Amino acid sequence: MGLKCFLRSILFFLVVLISISLSGCDWEKSVLIRKVELRNFPNNLFANKSHSGIVSAEGQQEESFRIDPLFLEFYNALGGADILGQAISGAEKSDGRIKQYLENASMVFDPQSVDSERFQLEPLGLELNILEAQDVGSAEKEGRIVNGKLVISEFLDIYERIGGARFVGKPLTEARYNADKGRIEQYFENLGFYKLDVESRIRLMPYGAYICDSECRYREVSAAIPAKQPILPDPFLMKTLELGLEFVGKPLTGLHYASDGMQEVIFENLVLAADPENPGEVRARPLTEKIGNHVQDLVSPQDSPLSEFIEIEGGKGFNVPIFFIDYLEKFGGMQISGLPISEVFSPEVGVYWQCFANLCLQFDLNTDNDQRLRPVPLGAEYKAKVYDKIKDFSANQSMEKVDLKVWEKGTFVSAEESQEIHVALYENGIPLKNCEPILIITMPDGSQRKTYFQPSSENGRTSLSLPAIKAPNGTLIAYQICLIDLDGEEHCVGDNYLIWNSD
Repeated sequence: MGLKCFLRSILFFLVVLISISLSGCDWEKSVLIRKVELRNFPNNLFANKSHSGIVSAEGQQEESFRIDPLFLEFYNALGGADILGQAISGAEKSDGRIKQYLENASMVFDPQSVDSERFQLEPLGLELNILEAQDVGSAEKEGRIVNGKLVISEFLDIYERIGGARFVGKPLTEARYNADKGRIEQYFENLGFYKLDVESRIRLMPYGAYICDSECRYREVSAAIPAKQPILPDPFLMKTLELGLEFVGKPLTGLHYASDGMQEVIFENLVLAADPENPGEVRARPLTEKIGNHVQDLVSPQDSPLSEFIEIEGGKGFNVPIFFIDYLEKFGGMQISGLPISEVFSPEVGVYWQCFANLCLQFDLNTDNDQRLRPVPLGAEYKAKVYDKIKDFSANQSMEKVDLKVWEKGTFVSAEESQEIHVALYENGIPLKNCEPILIITMPDGSQRKTYFQPSSENGRTSLSLPAIKAPNGTLIAYQICLIDLDGEEHCVGDNYLIWNSD
């Protein structure tokens, strides 16, 4: 074979590979995976694991089960431990089918099905009760609509790599931001994906560990456990998805009552609020008015085809670049941004701002083209001035609006290790200091022990260390954290952790 023919063959091979990788939707059209395809599947799709951006959740226990030989080829075809996690149970027969739990999924073999459908992933996502009442799709968001829901671009690659609806299942929810766990997440029938704020890689939710739970003697790290309820309630969730996370930014607070009685959520770029008597209407707050740093005097119109004059009062107002107006129209126009409160100004070289009542826009010549125009993240400044105040629990002992959050240092510890229990206390989202919660822990013999936390600090947090508990491997230690007010009323939150890897 001549050099030219050889090079053409290589080029043709590369074109074919690129075509295959770009046709992710073809996975869903496939009706048969032959044995030769199963053998090649992991090699084709997961050979470059370091570039796939896919990892299994960290903090796993040491593997104590092996993949049953029946499932081994299927397991490896879908990416093995890097995708589905380790086995957390043996293979068991039930209702004529054979099933084996993994950290992130459950494999099922049904001998009664046709050859192409004998091996499947079980739809564990349906057991989480997280179906949304409404579908929200938008041409402005990037991704692909599947079954009426948008698979966002961040998750689309892994969705198609694992086989689309064939193995991942159809999406159960839109992608949403979980402020409590600091991640973007999306739930599908068989698997769930999430991306933490602190990293760029995509992780899989431990569906298998969550559903199998104590039967498998397994607990997952708390940041990865699927959340059954969205952190942001409707209609804030719907409004956030409508505008898009890139526009509003990630939530800096949960839902709380502001000082004027409005329900409020503070995001990086925007503040959304609703009247409790009319909670269905969510509007943007005048964020810049509260900050008060960017208001300018009204000016006269400019004679320029590149801008539009917005009159505010008496023939005066502000000149807004057409480029800015077109951008805002994608997100509801000035009904969302509010009227302009400044002209375009430059806070630093190559950066241009214009502020509106509810947000500021930034055009940055120093960044990539697709990131040059975006809202300015002023939410943290608003939060510091309006929201971040400290309330003293000891002053009134009221628990009417106290939010008590509890977590452990480790969701499982050995019988030789101590455990740390952490508590955070808030009232309407504001930290409470001088709270002294009570810990009531149930020991393996059924007895209960009671101890007090130190008073909470100015950030509303306190913690205590528990000595090691000698108990058999797999013992679940239950505990309650309680607050008691002056009238003797109790407010308690229960949780538990696992004794694992004991001798």
